[in-house]
Amino acid sequence: MNLRVLYLFAGSRQKFYEEYKAGKASDIHLVGLNRMASFGIEATFLENRATEFLRKISFNLTQLPVLFRLKSYDVIFSGSGLLTLFIVKYILRLKKPKWVIYNTYLSNLLKRNKKGFKAWVIRKAVFGADAIISPSLAQQAYLANIGLPREKNYYIPYGIDYEFYDKDTRESEISEPYIFSSGRDVGRDYKTIIEAVRGLPVKLIVAASPRNFKDIGELPPNVEVLYLKRTETQPLLKNALFVVTATIPEDKTAGSDCSGQYSLLESMSYAKAVITTERATLEGYFEGGKDGLVVPTENVSELRAAIKTLLDDPQRAKIMGEAVRNKVRSQFTMEIFSRKLAEVFREVANK
Repeated sequence: MNLRVLYLFAGSRQKFYEEYKAGKASDIHLVGLNRMASFGIEATFLENRATEFLRKISFNLTQLPVLFRLKSYDVIFSGSGLLTLFIVKYILRLKKPKWVIYNTYLSNLLKRNKKGFKAWVIRKAVFGADAIISPSLAQQAYLANIGLPREKNYYIPYGIDYEFYDKDTRESEISEPYIFSSGRDVGRDYKTIIEAVRGLPVKLIVAASPRNFKDIGELPPNVEVLYLKRTETQPLLKNALFVVTATIPEDKTAGSDCSGQYSLLESMSYAKAVITTERATLEGYFEGGKDGLVVPTENVSELRAAIKTLLDDPQRAKIMGEAVRNKVRSQFTMEIFSRKLAEVFREVANK
């Protein structure tokens, strides 16, 4: 019998899944779900009227309906749902199904919650998981430092649907040269990017969410902000001169642990040089000076200088872009990620 795995995504995935099946989107948001059958694993995800109703009440309640399906699966793979995990492993003390967390947020969550009842519940849930898979070495190291047993603490670099981007024929309708920045995570720092390009002889196009700009004032004339679906941003990325990604300092603990990771991998797939701000989660993915340029967080002058460096040396940007595309192809494809993920599912299920 095939191993049965149930995915519990942090956000709604049905639309993403339908767009993927229709060939309109990559599988970057599916975390290997669609590839598990290739490894003899029967994978599905939980999303229905009950989960979406609970999501409207509270994000923390979304995964409670899984309590009625536990006997149908060997492994639960969750990107959220710590309350449900707490109930299953701490209150009910169930040994099966095995529970695996996909860690996009635990470092910041644990740092924000160090005292009180909520912090106690979070810690019991995290340590009650049968395994935690982190997409960065920094996250894995943090969990090790707070005492998570080695046998539960896994690292798998995330992957990108390289073939989708390689075959993408869509083109941006913008004719003038521009640099590009995208992402909706609250850990993004568009204020610093905007100030860095103010007055420069190049256009900046930003694809983000309105919440990213609620505290940003009037935009300079060379900045254009677009509120697009994620599937609509790729043509803009494809035709950009290069990409700029800035995040807030990690000690502010807002947003996901790996803010900017998806945008980074997409940019690398399109052979784009990237200027990004310092972040511990870049280790293993991106090397400053070789793959692109890395500057301190919230530093307008250094970010501006880095942008001018690549504007003045397009050949350097091109060489960096080609290098990172080759790096993605050999190290960070979704196929590689999914194979390693399937191996962890089997290992944990057999413990």
